[in-house]
Amino acid sequence: MFQRRLGIALFTLTLLALIQGGIAVWAIDGARQKVELGRLSSDLHSGFLALSDSKHRLQTWLSRAQHDANPDLEQRQALLEEMRAHLARLHQLSETLADHALVEMEQPASLVEERQTALNVFDQFLDTLESQESVPPFDLEASDLNQFEGRDLRLMMADTLSRERTLLAKQRNEADRSLQQLVRTVILTTLTLSAIIMLVFWHFARALRRPIGELMRGAQALQRGELSHRLDDSLQDEFGRIAAHINHMASELDQHRRTERDRQQRLEDLVETRTRELEQALERLRQLSQQRQQLLEDISHELRTPATSIRGEAEIALRGQPRSESEYRQALQRIAGDAVHLSGVISDLLTMARSDIAEWQIHHQPLDPLGPLRDAIGQASTLGRLRGISVTTGQLETATLLGDAQRLQQVFGILLDNAVQYSHPGGQVRVEAQVIEHQAGSVWELRIRDHGIGLAAQEASRVFERGYRSAEARRHRPDGQGVGLAIAMLLMRLHGGQLQLESMDDGGCLALLRLPVHMPEAAAIESPAPSPSSA
Repeated sequence: MFQRRLGIALFTLTLLALIQGGIAVWAIDGARQKVELGRLSSDLHSGFLALSDSKHRLQTWLSRAQHDANPDLEQRQALLEEMRAHLARLHQLSETLADHALVEMEQPASLVEERQTALNVFDQFLDTLESQESVPPFDLEASDLNQFEGRDLRLMMADTLSRERTLLAKQRNEADRSLQQLVRTVILTTLTLSAIIMLVFWHFARALRRPIGELMRGAQALQRGELSHRLDDSLQDEFGRIAAHINHMASELDQHRRTERDRQQRLEDLVETRTRELEQALERLRQLSQQRQQLLEDISHELRTPATSIRGEAEIALRGQPRSESEYRQALQRIAGDAVHLSGVISDLLTMARSDIAEWQIHHQPLDPLGPLRDAIGQASTLGRLRGISVTTGQLETATLLGDAQRLQQVFGILLDNAVQYSHPGGQVRVEAQVIEHQAGSVWELRIRDHGIGLAAQEASRVFERGYRSAEARRHRPDGQGVGLAIAMLLMRLHGGQLQLESMDDGGCLALLRLPVHMPEAAAIESPAPSPSSA
């Protein structure tokens, strides 16, 4: 729209400039013609004056020749030739002027006819002079040069000069008027064209002020980062389309900025999360390092004690006086007991070293947990008799579990061994097992209740950490390693079961173990039988 208006304006200005140039050319050509006519009239007037002057000099020469015995005939001939040249030029100028004077107003026909008549008379007069005798005595008097065929040549020349002077003055006036008209035309067309150009500039300046101002304000707003600023795109021209494009660009930039801000925020959140996780991992590593250092100190102490005892018994037996066989046997029995204790410590260390989850092999198969439980109870009863602790059983309900019998017996043994080890002499450990409904499923629950040293509430969550032992446990049993419950918890997780240790109000602890009951029908539904081809 605006581009078309601008094109029309430029085309109009160009057309007006061409019209102005055409008018100027037309006016200049008219003035040039007037000046040319004036120059021809001036030449005619000058030619007649020259002819009159030559005629007067010939008349003067004739007057002198009448009284001179040897007149200068060459001067006479030169004057005649000069008059003939003047007449020829006057004929040529008269014909040229007649051709250039196109309108009657510029050169009336009567004037042309009178000029031509005068030239013809002077031609005939010159022919007569040339035919006269050129040597004295001459036939003509000087006064005869003023008359020809009854016509007064002086009066004719004076009339001719008067007419040509009048015509010359008229041609000069016409030339002056044409020049003035040319100046007025040029001034008028220049002013008109200037006024039109100013009008066009005013129109476009008024039309451009509002959209350009709007674009500048929008550009400044975008430069300040105000991407929500929008231009007025209601104009139905090029500026309206430019405003729409700028608005679209601002929307895209705003969307990219929000996306980039969200991405940066997510990245910062991710970095913060990773940093927190790294800090937590570093803290766990620091705690594990402390626990490992403590464990190594405990292991060193535990290994040093039986090793020192064995070495002391052996040195005493070798350095003293010879002893009886029974004394040597007793010494060897003490050494064997210490060696058994040292072997147990080493076994615990090996178990702890292999306690990584990748080292434990669990063979899941349907089984009755009462079998490994009774074996573990038998071992615990033997240990209990040595410490004066009785192990009794209550209801032992059978069930079908999916697990590893050897690992389950190990777990049961650890729980029963802890119950016996941390019970007071004369105490009792009671074992019960039953199937209950727990968390929308059937579980086989084992309960081992003792009346030993008990467990502080704040330590319940840490007894399953590897190498951890409470202060009361260290006092009651200094030779423990703190790895049994950690191994039992690991094995329960591998079986999909739960294990927890609770402190009882009347003393002692309750070890609570739950394992999911195996349902062959539900397993068949969840795991369809293989097709004949896959079997």
